[in-house]
Amino acid sequence: MLSLNCRVILLSFNGILSTPEHCEPSENYWELIGERGTVIEKVNERGRVLVKFDNTVSDLGLQCHNPIPNSLYILETDLKKA
Repeated sequence: MLSLNCRVILLSFNGILSTPEHCEPSENYWELIGERGTVIEKVNERGRVLVKFDNTVSDLGLQCHNPIPNSLYILETDLKKA
């Protein structure tokens, strides 16, 4: 289990290693694979942690709907400690 302030690397997104066919560019979160970030919220009931990425998510053209910039809810199983 990942703890708060743990440094992580994204290994996959939703358990998938590559972008699915017909994925909208603004939803291609697989572009973040290999990126590093910090866990800023513990695992929730859906098995996700809130990760604030080091790089600007919107600079990659990705949507980011969370109140904290550059943060996304990521499955804990998609991450490894950095």
